[in-house]
Amino acid sequence: LWQGSCEEGELTDRGKRQHNTLGTQLRSIYVNKLGYLPANLNSTDEVYLRTTHIWRTKNSAESLLGALWPKRGITPQAAIPMHTYPKRIETMYGNRDACPGISTVNAQIMESKTYQDFLREQGPLMARLADIMDVRGSGWTTGWDRFFDVLNARHCHDMKLPCSRANSTQCATAADVVQATRNANHEWRYKYRDSPLGNDLLRLDIGSFVGTLRDQMQDHINGHAGKLKLALYSGHDSTVWPLLFVLRAGSRQSLWPPYASNLIFELWKQPDGSRVIRVIFNGEVLQLDESEKWCDMNACPVDTFFKHVEAFIPSNITSECAK
Repeated sequence: LWQGSCEEGELTDRGKRQHNTLGTQLRSIYVNKLGYLPANLNSTDEVYLRTTHIWRTKNSAESLLGALWPKRGITPQAAIPMHTYPKRIETMYGNRDACPGISTVNAQIMESKTYQDFLREQGPLMARLADIMDVRGSGWTTGWDRFFDVLNARHCHDMKLPCSRANSTQCATAADVVQATRNANHEWRYKYRDSPLGNDLLRLDIGSFVGTLRDQMQDHINGHAGKLKLALYSGHDSTVWPLLFVLRAGSRQSLWPPYASNLIFELWKQPDGSRVIRVIFNGEVLQLDESEKWCDMNACPVDTFFKHVEAFIPSNITSECAK
């Protein structure tokens, strides 16, 4: 018999409140302060919404939009269509089913001496946590993101950390949460930033979605976007984090994206007619890594921005993924 009241990975009530708060903040800026978005949404031609097929990203978008336009009704004029891609062709995260090349490059990175030394160094903690959680399989022996997901979700909701079913005195600790977080940050930074194959992984992992964002901005510049003013994509940490690495975010802003993180791309038209892109991450203009300050994210010329991201967009995703 079914025991429980939820599916794996659903958005919690606290998560919904976080996105409500974000929607309220966006309304205060883009509706009340700038007057860019309408106070009342009477035409959904101005809004495009896409989420992944997973329920928590759908709930996140619903919670945000419910606060961005709190008095929106359910009439056809106010109902915002929710677009999703089938799981088989989703591009908002590293889709290994659609792109086997991701697994190939990831395996090559994990075979490196640097990564193997890291696994050996943190192996005792990984083995102890695996015993506590009673988990097995390669996903629990070659990386830290699963451990981090389990521990951080419980920690952030003030829930008791997991204990072994075989020995109730053997439990994860607050120090384990801290170290698992450090390990997850180290793992992703190495794979997507510091590894010699990092750019190859980014290209296959998130490159197609980067192309979607670029094309949407280019359509707006070319006058092909109609009335569209806001495009909202509701994804995952595995959407936001690779995008930060593509942009070469600085060390502080390239840590694991907290829950309800938001990465905003504003397209501005200057008085002389030129276009610039402003990138904001969690309420702050994105700061780039000291060694790779390729543009000012407060006002990056669109040509410079497009030239940078072009290096991460596959020209033929089918052939590149098959390698």
